[in-house]
Amino acid sequence: MNNLVKNTLNLGLDEIENFNFPVDEPFMLKINNDGVIYDFIIRFSSGNKNLICCASGAHARNQKTSKGELIKPPYFDRWSWYKYFDESFIAFSDPIFYYNDEITLGWCVGDKNQWYLEVISQIISKLAKNQKIINDNILFFSSSGGGFVSVGLATLLRNSKCLINNSQFSVFNYYKKHRDNLFKILKKEFNGLSESEISNIISYRLDLIELFKREKYMPDITYYVNVCSEADIDNHCIPFVNEILELQYFKNNLTVCFYHEDKDKPHNALETTKTLRILKNFIKSELYNVE
Repeated sequence: MNNLVKNTLNLGLDEIENFNFPVDEPFMLKINNDGVIYDFIIRFSSGNKNLICCASGAHARNQKTSKGELIKPPYFDRWSWYKYFDESFIAFSDPIFYYNDEITLGWCVGDKNQWYLEVISQIISKLAKNQKIINDNILFFSSSGGGFVSVGLATLLRNSKCLINNSQFSVFNYYKKHRDNLFKILKKEFNGLSESEISNIISYRLDLIELFKREKYMPDITYYVNVCSEADIDNHCIPFVNEILELQYFKNNLTVCFYHEDKDKPHNALETTKTLRILKNFIKSELYNVE
């Protein structure tokens, strides 16, 4: 998926803030941080000081191009949505897909040495500073596993906001096959420690409640969830709401929007037109907007 845009930039972490990036045209950015490659598709706006960041979620490993070629990482969700917005737009991938051919969802958990979500937050922070965009005007958006990542990033970049759809809030509440594939990698990274031992060491990477406790902070969350998706309601929505009610960092900063969409796979995100309408309304009411 390296040919999605014409221009690719390769930079180090310390080069981002002062780099002269192109504006009003999409480009790919690759950051090598201690041997781990972080991939972004970016379109900076010359006339808008809002920033929308779109996280990636699960990806099948057997998808092919129209020419029959296997699609290889990096994987991006909604990367082309920049064309729908006046705002600056960033889509980013999870580096864990470079590890092996089996992993299908990584939640930006990372490896023993790097918490990918934390590094991504640092990169986005530097990109925003480069464009003179403040955290209050940053919106993280995605669905499912990408929703988990979006909430995590909004936690690390304080005062930013997140809008999520049918999100996970704990890795342990999602399907076992995804979790098992992740822990196959983590067990190698952590020298054969058990799943329980690893989970104790990096609990804040695997469960958002634990991250809120670690950071002593919970971000503003707008959460759309399909009532027709029993797995989302029973395994994610209800447990998360119950847990934050006991959390001292909960300051009425969760808005849950229930909707009814009966379809074959009710966990799948809202259709594009509905999602775009929700995003644009949110941006108009919650982010900085020039008259």
